[in-house]
Amino acid sequence: MKKLFFVFIVLGISLQSFAAPKEKDFIGTWKYKVETDEGTLTGTMTLEKKEGKLVGEVNTDDGEVFTFSKVELKDNDVLYMELDTGYELLELSLTLKDKVLEGTVGNDGGSFPMTCEKVE
Repeated sequence: MKKLFFVFIVLGISLQSFAAPKEKDFIGTWKYKVETDEGTLTGTMTLEKKEGKLVGEVNTDDGEVFTFSKVELKDNDVLYMELDTGYELLELSLTLKDKVLEGTVGNDGGSFPMTCEKVE
């Protein structure tokens, strides 16, 4: 009986270490980098929770600020966002891996790799 109890304890701890990220894991300020055909784009992205919903904005290193029109956590592991720049709608799809967001940003014309590191 003690062995069975010990096995359940070990399994419980192991499963928690592989748990999917939660909304709170995405909240904060992130430094982003997008590799495009025309060079690297950088800036910061800030995510927070207001009135029960994830919201955020992007601050480019060129001084532009854009607010996400949609921010949602899909299947508890994919962060999906939409960003209207005024001339195009960009879709971002990112996953959290070892405290780094990785994924793509793009539109119907194509997509580019994006990485984000959390600012502590």
